[in-house]
Amino acid sequence: MILNKKTILKLYLIISSLFALDCLLYYFKEISFRGYYSDVIVFWLWLIMSFVIIIVFWKKLLAKLLLASLIVTLVLSIIAMMIPFYAMVLSTTTLGLYKNKDLNEKYRAQIVGYSAMIPPWLEVIEKNGLMEKKIFQCTDYQIMNDNLDMKIRMAKDIIFKNETDSTLTLTIFYGGPNKTLTFNKKTGKIIKIEKP
Repeated sequence: MILNKKTILKLYLIISSLFALDCLLYYFKEISFRGYYSDVIVFWLWLIMSFVIIIVFWKKLLAKLLLASLIVTLVLSIIAMMIPFYAMVLSTTTLGLYKNKDLNEKYRAQIVGYSAMIPPWLEVIEKNGLMEKKIFQCTDYQIMNDNLDMKIRMAKDIIFKNETDSTLTLTIFYGGPNKTLTFNKKTGKIIKIEKP
């Protein structure tokens, strides 16, 4: 069954709305669709459908403007020392994901890096049905002490230790000395680092 132009356009508008909603929710509230790959899939569906729209509606001016805007966005992201381009590539593919771990039924942790200039960081995410919210984030700078080899990107595992009404404790497992981090749930800040 071949889809007609109206159906293709409706499908594109639905995917574009999902993509815009995902971007806006993450930018303003740090909420996204559940799982790391869901955001990546929504982006690639939108991009593929954009090219389908361009091909199907090529005779229309808006299709040509859409193609021009995609090309200009790509060129502008490369001109600025490629920093926005790297951020786009790393955040819309699995290249920016170092580690993804379900801690329990309520939390997920991931180590991600979306910049060529900034080292990867740890994020703790609360799962809420189809959506999830980033609640904690920490960088190497926040947890480094005199052992400079214990960087977040070198972690072999992230282990859920315990949770109270006001704190959440995780262990970053390196295979030798480990670090145990206690986060304040209200502020999102690290309140205690247990060093080996």
